[in-house]
Amino acid sequence: MNEQNQSVQQSTNTSAEKPNANLSQSDRMIALMTPLIAPLGYEIVTIELLTHKQKTLRLFIDFAETPKADAKGEVRGIGIEDCVKVARALDEPLDLIPEVEAIFQSTYELEVSSPGVDRPLRQAKDFERFKDRQVRVHTFRPLSAAEIGNAEYAAKNPKQKNFLGYLKGLDGERIALVLENSSGDANSKNKKSKAKQKAKPHSPTGTEVFIPLVLVSKANLEPIFDFSDSSETGGAGVIEI
Repeated sequence: MNEQNQSVQQSTNTSAEKPNANLSQSDRMIALMTPLIAPLGYEIVTIELLTHKQKTLRLFIDFAETPKADAKGEVRGIGIEDCVKVARALDEPLDLIPEVEAIFQSTYELEVSSPGVDRPLRQAKDFERFKDRQVRVHTFRPLSAAEIGNAEYAAKNPKQKNFLGYLKGLDGERIALVLENSSGDANSKNKKSKAKQKAKPHSPTGTEVFIPLVLVSKANLEPIFDFSDSSETGGAGVIEI
C-alpha cells in the first residue's frame, strides 16, 4: 500500500495539572505516549500541537520495525486500521495525563495519521532504516570542508544548506549521503519524472558527502509517486469515531 496520509479523528477531554517544564511540549508528549503504543508495534514519528481555534493533537505514526514484504515484494504502509488502533489505545490514557489538560485546557481533537510519502527523519535509526532511499536534508548552516568530508565539494558549494541524495546510512554521528546530481542541491530541478519513480532500493553512485546529525534542521524522504496503479492515487481517508 502506498504511504498516503491516513488519519483518524476523535474528540477527547482531559483533567487538569501543570506539565513538566523541563522538556518541550512535543518531546514530553512523545515520551508519554510512546509506551502506550510501542506494544502494538508502532512508533511516533512526530507530533503537532495546535492550541488556537481548533485545538488538535496530531500524531504521525509508523511501524516500529519495517514490515516484511509480501509475495509481490511490496511493503505495507500505515493504513486506516493502524490509525484506528493507535487512536483507541490513546483515548482513555490521554484523559489521565495532566500535561494534556495543561496544553489544551479544554476539549480537543486527537488526529492520528501516517507519516506520508515525505516521511520526516528525526531519529538516528531512521537514517539506517531508510538506507538507499532518496532524501532531502536541510542543515542549520553551510558545512565546512571538515564537516562535509569532501574538500573539493565544499569549495564548489560553500553556501549550500539543502541536499538531495541517496542515504548510505550512518557513519558514526554523521549521515552518509550520495548526491544524485552534480550539485546535490535540493533546490535543483530533478529531471527524472517522479511519476516513474519506484520505492525500490537504489545503489547510488556519485559524490559522497557527510552531514553531522547535530547540524540537521530537517530531513525527509523524497516523495515517490507511481501513477501506473490507480489504487495508489486516492486521497487520504478520514474516520471520526
